[in-house]
Amino acid sequence: MKAFKGRANMNEHLRDLPESRQRKNLLYDFYETLLTERQREIFVMHHMEDCSLVEIGNVMGITPQAVADILKRTNGRLNHYDKLLGLIEKFETQQATAAKIKLALDEFEKNPVSQNITEIRNLVENFIS
Repeated sequence: MKAFKGRANMNEHLRDLPESRQRKNLLYDFYETLLTERQREIFVMHHMEDCSLVEIGNVMGITPQAVADILKRTNGRLNHYDKLLGLIEKFETQQATAAKIKLALDEFEKNPVSQNITEIRNLVENFIS
């Protein structure tokens, strides 16, 4: 399964997942290129294709314990990258601001007053800064 390249597709997929799994998928989507090919393959098989450690071990020619070790290191590496770069927090902030902009625009459609325009302008300025 490929990572989600478009934010709309990513959001649709993530809505139905438990929070911890959502976070792992977001980490992968943002930082997958910083992982080795082997780490990516094992992460995808386990977290996105729901393969067991034994199944992954059989495919990769390694023990289930080696798979578990690689997954643990990979998850640690992904979390480390996010601590350094903070892309998930930025993404979540942008999503929240976009939702506020949508609400403000919906309100403006119902009642077009200059106060709403000012609010929308402020939200957009915060979004792009």
